[in-house]
Amino acid sequence: MEYKLQELNLANQDTGPYGITVSDNGKVWVTQHKANKISCINLDGKITEYSLPTPDAKVLCLTVSSEGDVWFTENAANKIGRLTKEGIINEYTLPNLNSAPYGITEGPSGDIWFTELNGNRIGCITDDGNIREYELPTKGSFPSFITMGSDNALWFTENQNNAIGRITESGEITEFTINAKLHF
Repeated sequence: MEYKLQELNLANQDTGPYGITVSDNGKVWVTQHKANKISCINLDGKITEYSLPTPDAKVLCLTVSSEGDVWFTENAANKIGRLTKEGIINEYTLPNLNSAPYGITEGPSGDIWFTELNGNRIGCITDDGNIREYELPTKGSFPSFITMGSDNALWFTENQNNAIGRITESGEITEFTINAKLHF
């Protein structure tokens, strides 16, 4: 199979494209952390941009929920954002200051899970904006990326702890050092 590289230019120079994901309908979603926007690239290459209401939010990672809404982390603003299918942006402030939300994904029941780099926590937000947070056992772990595993648990990286973490929807946390053997 031969691949063809195609580059698309965003409307402004130096926008800082960072996070990227694809929705079920084939649209590509990109965060622009310097421009404070989220872009949607349709299959025909047309780009639609959505400006965030909070200035200099430093939007980083994003995910598309099974409902079709785009959820994203506003790292500098200490918020989780949601762009609805109707194009409305809602923002939810985290309970703890300077948590620095980063990675984000949908969990098995449809709730959105995220990491808090500085907060040393894993967070979960429901469709109606209720937030739960879970402290990590190892201080200074710097949780970064998060994804749902085939076991319906959420798996995340602990950048400063040289570990991988696992959290269940009930909040049970397990940490595995990189050189440890994982047992399932």
